[in-house]
Amino acid sequence: MFRLKTLPTNCIRPLISIKWLNYASEAPKPQERNPIHETSTTLSMSSSDASSTVTQMSQGPSTAEIKSRKVDYIVNPPDMFIKVEHLEPIPESEAMRKSLSFDEVPGPKALRHLAKFWSFVPVMGTQVTASAIQYLLSAGKIFGSQLSWGSNLWLFSRLLDEYGPVVRLHGPFGGDVVILSRPEHASAVFQNEGRYPVRSSLDCVEKYRLQFRRYKQAGPFLMYGPDWEKLRELIEPCLQNCIVQQYDQIEKSCDEFTTRILRIRNRQEEVPPTFRNEIYKWAMECMCSVTLNRRLGFLDPCGLSATSEPARLLEGLNGATDAIRRCESGLHLWKFIETPAWKDLVKHCDIIDTIVNKYIHKAQDSLRQKKSGETVFIPENVSLLETLLIKEGMLPEDVLTVILDMMLIGVNAISHSIAFLIYHLARNPRAQRKLYGEIRLSPTQLGRDDLPKMTYLQACIKESLRLKPPMPILSRVLSKDILVHNYRIPKGTYILIATHLSSLREEHFEDAQRFKPDRWLDSDMQADTSVFASLPYGHGPKACLARELAEMEIALVIVKLLRKFRIEYHYGDINSTHRLLASPDRPLKFRFVDRF
Repeated sequence: MFRLKTLPTNCIRPLISIKWLNYASEAPKPQERNPIHETSTTLSMSSSDASSTVTQMSQGPSTAEIKSRKVDYIVNPPDMFIKVEHLEPIPESEAMRKSLSFDEVPGPKALRHLAKFWSFVPVMGTQVTASAIQYLLSAGKIFGSQLSWGSNLWLFSRLLDEYGPVVRLHGPFGGDVVILSRPEHASAVFQNEGRYPVRSSLDCVEKYRLQFRRYKQAGPFLMYGPDWEKLRELIEPCLQNCIVQQYDQIEKSCDEFTTRILRIRNRQEEVPPTFRNEIYKWAMECMCSVTLNRRLGFLDPCGLSATSEPARLLEGLNGATDAIRRCESGLHLWKFIETPAWKDLVKHCDIIDTIVNKYIHKAQDSLRQKKSGETVFIPENVSLLETLLIKEGMLPEDVLTVILDMMLIGVNAISHSIAFLIYHLARNPRAQRKLYGEIRLSPTQLGRDDLPKMTYLQACIKESLRLKPPMPILSRVLSKDILVHNYRIPKGTYILIATHLSSLREEHFEDAQRFKPDRWLDSDMQADTSVFASLPYGHGPKACLARELAEMEIALVIVKLLRKFRIEYHYGDINSTHRLLASPDRPLKFRFVDRF
């Protein structure tokens, strides 16, 4: 058995990358082959050359034979380079030799039979497997007709209760899915994900950027491999610097948000059912301050006109989010024909792209005017956009995809997180009073360094994220075989980690269903609880890039709100829907009562 020490340098398509690893590792027995594994070798070639060369090295199947076995399931895979640093035998551990085979992992029989049927049909990809599972579940083929995919986290819970802590869903369209939830199992996955983790991608967004708009990179949320690592290393320090410099602008946005609440609430001091849109406006104002160094006026006291730039940007964000959900939730017919969901995605992404591109061109002109010789003058309050534009190796379209990802993913995640935190505080008056007591003792003019020192505030944020994480399910594609619960899970398997279920289990958190921020102030509890029991921002190199920004914005706006209002909620429970990101499933009809 042989392995490649490095993944392909172009890892945009995770499953293609894993399959290429399989091709390159199909080597004959050591005694039958040339001793290439004894010499360090580096190859750099095109995909067509790579196929023939690797096949010749390993005496494996030809490209035609590979296609005949339906391994090449993408009709036109992108060009890629294969970098082989060293081929060497992998010694198997005693645990691996004694492990149970992948075929012994339990799972629904209905999907197993469907997988056999679809073995005679051209393979379409693991993403479509999830769609087949969706329709089976909604049709009641597994647990009954009363189930629906809209509550898929509950379905995951049922699957895990029925089949045990490791569940295999046979992929009828080309990739098996394994569901996990225990912290120790999540740890096994993350500790073996390597330098370049591979997770599921938003295929529709990737197609829009790489094929429809012809961008060279798909964006930090969708990229993999060395290109992703290089981009992340460029973004992280720039983002941290901009967060510090734009703190005052973010604070102004929070003040405007509280003023906006005063204008939109009714005589009973209750905000309208559309309050979620107001939270989106606040989050977009904050995001534009950081990324563009501009206040676009989302929180204008008089509201937004339908034709204004902020209104169009907000329309693009909401429309693109809904279109992505529709594209990724059903059968991926948009890969072959222009479905209504695909047309909506193009329409709304074009709106966002056009507006952001306008500010990129303005920033380029501004930097060009300030250029003197080989040096560029950086203003005191520089935006993320300007900082990235002057970075060596960053093209304008690369900067565009970074900002688009922060808007599409970041704004939604932050908005939903603050909505759930307001809800939890409104439903738990005792916790709200205790937090208000801490806020009263804090400085009137809070600095950025003051927020982390407010321990109960941080505990409330952690507890709300534990109960309602923005990403309740994390995904990875295994780059090598791993051992989970004594089952040998092969590389290329699509892993879904239901971290939300782990954070709601009594064995990890006492009174796990209740909002109890004090648990995070208990040092003994934290010492006994695995870090993998609650992962609202993900884990490892692929964790949330803007975590610090999200926590700062949430903390600052809560301080502003509780200083001004007592928050109440008098309607039914607000749960979360799990379409791409967790979001509230009911109108946010909070009551904001003046404190003075």
